[in-house]
Amino acid sequence: MQSIQQMIETVLNDVQPVVLAMVFQVKGSAYRKEGTWMLIQEDGARIGVISGGCLENDLHNRAIEMFNTGKVEIVHYDLSAEDDLGWGRGAGCNGVVSVFVRDIDNDFRHFLTLMHKQFLAMEPVLFIQSISEFDNYAFLNESKNYLDHWQGEIPFELDAFTPFQNKVGQKSKNDEDEMIYFQLIWPRPALYIIGAGVDARPLARLAVNVGYAVHLLDSRSALCNEIHFPTAVSFQVDDTEKLIDNISLSPLDSVVIMTHDFQLDAKLMHRLRDHQLLYLGILGSKKRTERLLGEEIPNWIHSPIGLSIGADGPEEIAVSIVAELIAVRRGGIS
Repeated sequence: MQSIQQMIETVLNDVQPVVLAMVFQVKGSAYRKEGTWMLIQEDGARIGVISGGCLENDLHNRAIEMFNTGKVEIVHYDLSAEDDLGWGRGAGCNGVVSVFVRDIDNDFRHFLTLMHKQFLAMEPVLFIQSISEFDNYAFLNESKNYLDHWQGEIPFELDAFTPFQNKVGQKSKNDEDEMIYFQLIWPRPALYIIGAGVDARPLARLAVNVGYAVHLLDSRSALCNEIHFPTAVSFQVDDTEKLIDNISLSPLDSVVIMTHDFQLDAKLMHRLRDHQLLYLGILGSKKRTERLLGEEIPNWIHSPIGLSIGADGPEEIAVSIVAELIAVRRGGIS
């Protein structure tokens, strides 16, 4: 499932007509939360989901009537019905989902281009959209500059936020009747996997599936390549110590060490421990990590890596690591 950042890239790289469906309000419970995006393309492709399959067909039918029109509409779906006549067909979600549906015209496509440039610079943006004045939309960056089709004062500021924390909601504009939807959108998270062995392959695949941009680092070109990691963003083949020194790691980045080489891991940890990272994990037991560090494991290093789910084998271990990555990114654990 593509992230919002990947959806924006899809829009910018494909000129065919496309409609954006965006959940801006949920009352009660629902399958997806506020801030969920979905694209519907003219060729029939759907990118992303906003429900468990209850609403997508109706949205697709609406999109067919909207392609190349520049139209925008709001649709409210009541999923609380307990019979087969409701949208949930008896699923009992007990929620009302409000969806903002927009044909992406040239103006909004240009707006997404500007937003995409912010993501490439690894900067979050605060996207805002008037719920009543459909042509009123804008985004703020960390410098509190904005690029927009907005008229009047913007009632928001983008303060410092915890990396990747969600911030979605609505507020009134200067206590007026106009409601403003806002959504803090972060750049696509980067995951650097050091070690391109067989056990790294399912990790890379699963991480991409949940929105990570995966980068592989290894000294072995026969392993570190597109054949074994078809969904990775980049491959860096050289002495891994040199590679680490040449990467500009940021507090938004995650690193997983899985070289299976004790001496190399010790050197890598020495280079990485001074970097402020969102996540740093190393494969192996707690005792092994303590030996290579020469001390107790600091609480910001994840070892043993992954959530404790009794995982066995590369696929299950990859699941546990990705689960921990998500938990850290969402603020569930530190």
